Amino acid sequence: MNPAKAAPSPALWWAAVDGLCLVLLAPLALVDVPPLLDYPNHLARLVVLAFGPADPVLARFYAPRWGIIPDLGIDLLGMPLLHLLPVHVAGRAVIGIVVLTPVLGCIAYSRAAFGRPSWWALGCGLVAYNQTLLLGFLNFTLGLGLALWLAAAWLAWRETRPWRALAIVVPGAAALFFCHLMGLLFLALLLGAQELAWLWRTRGRTGLAGRVAAVLAVGVVPVALYAASSLPEMAGAAVFPSPATKASQLLAPFVNVVLPLDIVTAVLVAGAALGLLLSGRCRVAASAGIALALALLLYAVAPAEFKGTANLDARFVILLGYLLFAALLPLRMPRPLALVLVLLFAARMTVLGAVWYERNADIADLRSVIALVEPGSTVFVTSVEPAEAPAFWNAAPLARRLSTGMQTETQMPALLLIERRAWWPFLFDNPSQQPVRTRQPYRDMANRVGSMPPHNAVRDPKAFDLCGYDQLLLLDAAGEPDRAHFAQDRLVLRAESPFAALYAVRQDVGCRP
Repeated sequence: MNPAKAAPSPALWWAAVDGLCLVLLAPLALVDVPPLLDYPNHLARLVVLAFGPADPVLARFYAPRWGIIPDLGIDLLGMPLLHLLPVHVAGRAVIGIVVLTPVLGCIAYSRAAFGRPSWWALGCGLVAYNQTLLLGFLNFTLGLGLALWLAAAWLAWRETRPWRALAIVVPGAAALFFCHLMGLLFLALLLGAQELAWLWRTRGRTGLAGRVAAVLAVGVVPVALYAASSLPEMAGAAVFPSPATKASQLLAPFVNVVLPLDIVTAVLVAGAALGLLLSGRCRVAASAGIALALALLLYAVAPAEFKGTANLDARFVILLGYLLFAALLPLRMPRPLALVLVLLFAARMTVLGAVWYERNADIADLRSVIALVEPGSTVFVTSVEPAEAPAFWNAAPLARRLSTGMQTETQMPALLLIERRAWWPFLFDNPSQQPVRTRQPYRDMANRVGSMPPHNAVRDPKAFDLCGYDQLLLLDAAGEPDRAHFAQDRLVLRAESPFAALYAVRQDVGCRP
């Protein structure tokens, strides 16, 4: 069959794209603090950068620290929006841009690879709300989307208008460095796949030197920026996961909030792609197919952690999820398959929207409790962890965790800074990743804490020091059966709700030497 005859009409195609975008953005209208794990912490940093220098309270805690940092995408995007829109509207606008960038980038990449639009490519909406996005890895997701857009430009114009391709991709690669290093690695993978496809097709008979020079030109500025940054001196050994963990992470593009639905989605999508391939009813773009194979290979050999980057290997799986829709072009989209995918997408978005709406109860509970926190206060934060109260967590709202069990509520105390101008010890301020530093003595207080402890650890004054803190916020408070007497030798209950409880730290007990 001639694929051109199966091409959708432009009007219908753009209507479908518009509809896809509207549905993907709809959950953002249901809750003002979306349950993406790291998002509240990122929003707090944006507040510090946008308003901190002029705010005497915030300026006591933090100071901007700009430099050559490859993790600034949402900082540069969100700061101007905070001066134009209310804080939580600006934050959701940033999330909306982050959600749509890889989806539209995947569609653009597919169109560039095949020279025509594809209904199958719209299926990437099924992976838009994936594990890394729901964990709040916003700069990574934005970088992935920009990499797909730049690779689409390279595919579209490298052969016919090479100077246009270079004019877009060379500065784009520099911008991508400041967004996220994984996005830059993905761009190298996608461009390398295109050049390998050209080499296979032409056997490098002519123009090889020029193509090598063009690829090198794309990498000159990012390599120079990397060398000038602090990243080469960063320590951190590679940590490799077990084969079982590697296998389980293949579900990451489809991880959402209900595990059976996620598994069904993964099986149906993988089965549909395999069925189309085995039946010979689809084309595979050489460049996208090579990119998919390279991403799978890199996932197999990549460590889980390296130089401070966590979930490193799982990020290749997210690229795989998008490439699965970009690399294939069904010669004719079977109507039953199209219907199944549409219904599956509708089911996933309905469940996601319902769960996000459910988060409003936790937000209201938290706000009611922290309303007593005075600006300039120092607030320690702890939580009732699943291992401490398994029965409570088995019945906990779905909005507090992903389908794989990862918690999504532990960064919500960032509202202490955003809405109460108080300090808590867990703002992201890694010198290699965030353009903000914590001032003394708050830096020492944060270092003393490390990561958020389970709430039972706070009971023992010999094990845990609350020196310097005015108050303590307990998350998932309903998991503590005796909130009124929790650590009563050091804490006095001020307010409580099903989600959170606020305690005053008794100053008469002194500080541990």
